[in-house]
Amino acid sequence: MSAGEERHWKVGELARATGLTVRALHHYDDVGLLVPSERTSGNHRLYSEHDVRRLYGVIALRRLGLGLDEIAALLDDDRVGLVETVRRHLAQVERELEHQHLLRERLRRMLEALEHRVEPSAEEFIDALEAMTMIEVNVEDVLIQLSAEEVDEPPPRLAREGYRMVHLKERGGERVLPIWIGAQEGDLLAARLGEWSQNRPMSPDLTAQLLKAGGARVERVVIEGIRERTYYATVTVAAGGESHEVDARPSDALNLALRVGAPVLVAPEVIDQAGVPSGVIASRLNDPAAGPAAQGWHSLSADLVRSLYPREASIGWERYSREAFQVMTNAREEARSCGHDYVGSKHVVVGLLLEKGSVAANVLDSLGVTLERARGRLMHRSDEQIAPGFLPYGETTQKTLELALREEGTRRPNVVGAEHILLGLVRADEGALRDLGVDVERVPEEVCRARQSLARESPSGEAPHQ
Repeated sequence: MSAGEERHWKVGELARATGLTVRALHHYDDVGLLVPSERTSGNHRLYSEHDVRRLYGVIALRRLGLGLDEIAALLDDDRVGLVETVRRHLAQVERELEHQHLLRERLRRMLEALEHRVEPSAEEFIDALEAMTMIEVNVEDVLIQLSAEEVDEPPPRLAREGYRMVHLKERGGERVLPIWIGAQEGDLLAARLGEWSQNRPMSPDLTAQLLKAGGARVERVVIEGIRERTYYATVTVAAGGESHEVDARPSDALNLALRVGAPVLVAPEVIDQAGVPSGVIASRLNDPAAGPAAQGWHSLSADLVRSLYPREASIGWERYSREAFQVMTNAREEARSCGHDYVGSKHVVVGLLLEKGSVAANVLDSLGVTLERARGRLMHRSDEQIAPGFLPYGETTQKTLELALREEGTRRPNVVGAEHILLGLVRADEGALRDLGVDVERVPEEVCRARQSLARESPSGEAPHQ
């Protein structure tokens, strides 16, 4: 071959030079991904230097986890040239080297221990296995899907009951694992990710505190499998000198991991199957040609979450005692168990009665209202299955909570107790109490008497609030 003359390869020659199979090259030709620039007089494939450069792009992008259709689109896109392909390939190689360096250091520590006739601990073996088999990820973002009109004023039912998309990004890499989770869990995850202040501890906060109080430690969270488009996770907890693996939903496991600072790992086969390059997923979520299912995704911010729950935000939960907050949690769960799709005043009555020992529960008991009677007279069960998540407050319940703020006692002006909810209920909707035979005019007097009795028993001379 003379100087300056372009080199060519037959299919067998190119296969031997690159380590690929002839069958693979034939397949790339058949699908239009790598069509040889020339043919011999006998109609055999003949590959040019330009074809070799394209073949490099095919293999490099394939290693990044892209499908053949996506690779073809990228290589045919003038904006994604050879420079960008090499850059992505280099990033992947550096990621793999970082991973191998981690494994190398763990193996060196084990070898050093063995050379000194010290048996490595089971935890050291587990760390080595983890470096061999798992990919560490960061919880990068939580997104919500809204139409252009809903961004400024989202419809409560759609936004509250819809799904959220959480992005798990490979540490030091490009791939993102998108997982769809429930609205409530997604909003809690976004709140922790954004370090927004929350008025009350939520379920994952409680779980984290209980584990800490019990001397247990979360070692890792693993997204270990995907079956029929459903993800499965485990949480490994160390307690009493032993490790315990607990099955969990990814949404619960991720919320817990963020609160205790535990690493999040993904099984390689999961991210190989469902992972998407970050640049590709970003373009998909903003591509009108991708269809409505891939459009309108927005990162969850504190302001956006507050706009989803405007009535909740106006209640002022920071002024409610733990006892009063539990009353409303009881009411919401009662509504859900009865198959009702909102929290009404009758659910609030039951919520008050369930908070045994509170001033409100004692007052209702003194007026002849029992939990059994309230449920029997007020609760009419529906066969409808109510999905987990947020249940809106009815008009009277919203008014009850607003009035409860005005009914605060003069001794503790910044704390709303269960009794203030009861007084607010009398003013907002006395019908539910009258249905139970309550003389509503007596309620304020009985509340005052009960608080005075508690104040006399309290060392501080003040009725206690939890």
